[in-house]
Amino acid sequence: MKRGLLLFIFILVSHSLVAREVHNINRGWKFFSNSAVSSDGALTVNLPHMWNNDALSGKRDYFRGIGNYLKSIKVPNNWQNKRVFIRFYGANSLANFLVNGKHVGEHRGGYTKFTYDITDCLKYGEANTFWVIVNNSPQMDILPTAGDQNSYGGLSRNVEIIVTDPTVISLTDYSSDGVSVVQNRVSEEMVEGVVNVMVDSHLGCNVTAEVTISKNDSMVVFTQSTGSYIGADEEPKMLTIPYTIQDPILWNGVINPYLYSVNVKLFRDDTLVDSLELQTGFRYFSIDKNRGFMLNGSPYRLNGVVAHQDRVMVGPAISTYQVMEDFTLMQEMGATAVRVANVPHHADFYKLCDRFGMIVWSDIPLIGAAFLTDKAFLDTPSFKNNGIQQTKEIVKQHFNHPSIIFWGIFSDLSLRGDDPLNYIKELNTIVKTEDAGRYTAATSSEDGEINFVTDVIVWNHHLGWKEGWPDDIIVWLEQLKKEWSNLNSGISYGAGASIHHQEDSLYRPNYMDSWHPERWQTYFHESYYKNTQNNPQLFGTFVSNMFDYGATGRTWGEANGINDLGLVTFDRRYKKDAFYLYKANWNKNKPFVYIAERRWNQRNNSNQDIKIYSNCREVELFVNGVSMGMKSGDNGIFRWSDILFKDGISRVEANAVTAKDDMFLEILNIKPMGISIE
Repeated sequence: MKRGLLLFIFILVSHSLVAREVHNINRGWKFFSNSAVSSDGALTVNLPHMWNNDALSGKRDYFRGIGNYLKSIKVPNNWQNKRVFIRFYGANSLANFLVNGKHVGEHRGGYTKFTYDITDCLKYGEANTFWVIVNNSPQMDILPTAGDQNSYGGLSRNVEIIVTDPTVISLTDYSSDGVSVVQNRVSEEMVEGVVNVMVDSHLGCNVTAEVTISKNDSMVVFTQSTGSYIGADEEPKMLTIPYTIQDPILWNGVINPYLYSVNVKLFRDDTLVDSLELQTGFRYFSIDKNRGFMLNGSPYRLNGVVAHQDRVMVGPAISTYQVMEDFTLMQEMGATAVRVANVPHHADFYKLCDRFGMIVWSDIPLIGAAFLTDKAFLDTPSFKNNGIQQTKEIVKQHFNHPSIIFWGIFSDLSLRGDDPLNYIKELNTIVKTEDAGRYTAATSSEDGEINFVTDVIVWNHHLGWKEGWPDDIIVWLEQLKKEWSNLNSGISYGAGASIHHQEDSLYRPNYMDSWHPERWQTYFHESYYKNTQNNPQLFGTFVSNMFDYGATGRTWGEANGINDLGLVTFDRRYKKDAFYLYKANWNKNKPFVYIAERRWNQRNNSNQDIKIYSNCREVELFVNGVSMGMKSGDNGIFRWSDILFKDGISRVEANAVTAKDDMFLEILNIKPMGISIE
């Protein structure tokens, strides 16, 4: 599987485009702090890069300030009479860009692309200095302004120079593709829509856009062109080409994530001057009150997770390989949907979701307060303008991904302070204007009108973690059915755990203490899964979280600075037991057995229960080679009660017809309780 993903990503990054040169300039930047008197002592770094190793070590007052990136590039003479752009894929959170000491532009927002036309700033045939001033200090008018996630500083994603003809498919329409494939009507019989091509020209000329749509076997299913005159001083012009495809193969999630190629060629006075190729898929979806989420007319279970992108050592400055590793873990668990939490993720992640059928909910960074001092929403013009800017960037930049079904408008907003309701309505309207074909969504744990703005609402619960007991969710579900059955509701839930915290007792810990036993997290998820997974009131589940993530404001759990709600550890090395609960129920492709509570391998009682997770029908348990019998599972859980162990170390084995697992268990300080197993 990994080899296939690597090949896919290689194809993504290595294909070339006619009449457009794309040059990656990630290597060899000079990095220095804002207090340096010169760049002589600057570090040489390669992008992606972030400077907050102090945050990753859990330092609460990690550096929030300015970092400088310098790079000298010799610009060839043959770039004259062309146009030269620079595209940044992410700089958190405020970035000012200068060429040869002159300011070109400022971008406000850490995880969306931004592009500048630097044609008139360059010295051709000479060395040119690029200087990026990045600032991750708290900015109360750059979203997000709240939440517990770390705000890392740096050029944390790729940077490219793009050289084009003076007439080009636009690169500066919120740094989108410049091409949007709109799906107006989709069915098994026909797809109808339009392809919008934004044309940007410095010349007065006649332009023609030609659109060709092909199957993945290169068979052309549609081709058409349209033209117009565009003046030299005219704003970029949109050319619209209606298309129809008969008998389409629909993009059908993990069942058949079928993609079509859309090739756009741009001609100036009959001369090919630019082209762009992208992939998209055609699908339709709805939510049925009785059958849940429907994809292409059939029920489709959203077995979802909430995913943050940062990790140990690198924060958000992740490589393509690490993107692939995260995606592979989600696939192994059997997830069919992912909420891309809080901010947009790496571009390759969305491409993998398209290619392998993972349905995506992508958030706008309007995040609720995690701490008393947080201000999630400020009713100021600069705050609201930045939210509108980032909303448009997110929707336009990711518009062509068939995997994206939901745009997340807000996450867990509270109603204290300035009332965000009217602003949420405004953002919802903007998203619907830019993209009428997808759902808007939000996560909430509040009552009130805030829950009635978006198309769907996903309730974020921690009953059994922060308060109460996991089975309290049953009472809440009854209340949901009684009072809010008119809403399209989903659910999100989670509890923290450390793989190093093991003990005999099973109880709800104080979530703000330093002891987060893994067994409680497992019990919590078993209870929620049993009570919510097949509930017809819920169109989908989004387990929070897939991975632990950096949160320096947290001083509880195993280590300071980590939100440990993940099913996989921050370094991705260890899968917690609850990971295998979902794998047993969500992934039916490859048989497996997993002996749970294996890290609780020293116990103080000779009479023990053994629990196994498996997607097999029957599993047999052996202790020191002696069969304890065959069991059938319930929700992927197989239990053997009151097994008597001898003092010392015993071998525990689980066998199914096509899978097996084993572990060693040590019994300490026991009292005799009958005949032990030899």
